[in-house]
Amino acid sequence: MRKIDDEQRDVMRTSYAKKLMNVMRTQGFSKMTIQDMAQLMNVSKATLYNYFSSKEEIIQKVGEVFTDYMQEVDETLLNIEFSYTYRFQKVFQQGALSAIYTSGIFMRDLRQSCPDIYEEITAGRKRRQGHIKKFYEEGIKEGVFHSINPALLIMQDETAFKRLLDPAFLMEEGLSVKKALYDYYEMKKIQLVKPEILQTMDDGPMEELIGYILKKMQA
Repeated sequence: MRKIDDEQRDVMRTSYAKKLMNVMRTQGFSKMTIQDMAQLMNVSKATLYNYFSSKEEIIQKVGEVFTDYMQEVDETLLNIEFSYTYRFQKVFQQGALSAIYTSGIFMRDLRQSCPDIYEEITAGRKRRQGHIKKFYEEGIKEGVFHSINPALLIMQDETAFKRLLDPAFLMEEGLSVKKALYDYYEMKKIQLVKPEILQTMDDGPMEELIGYILKKMQA
């Protein structure tokens, strides 16, 4: 195998880890073998061992991919160069992705098999909640958002996204994932954003943001 530098190696490790995320969120990983993971990565077992020394190290990398994404979104959320309405849209997108990747079955397996990674992701989610709370509080103070308790807004999203992404619920209500997400976005927007701001709000970015959510669900 051609020798690669540490940066290239980490890029490859991240790429391979991402190929596992959708299966892990829907099926868990407790029963996965190294051979199963190699097949999902579309590499030989020998190639896999060039990048990872163990199953736990692979799971660690999957956890890192998720926490890195949370950090990227937090950077956008706290960046005052972006409008409040665009940052609200990013909060919406990340809330959906968080519900996708921290599914009940994935977090259960993580807690049982890799408690350190579980605690790291849990801590990252708590930090994110703190940043969202601060964002909503500042938006309320600036007159962009209605004065609604941020803790309730966060709780609402965590509950709603789990249902909106549940195939059984969607089938029962005759909804596509795309339709459910757009309708929930419209509801959240009217609920939170003051009318005078709502009139000038650009919904253009939501096509790409929701498209990205759908893509990740099918990856």
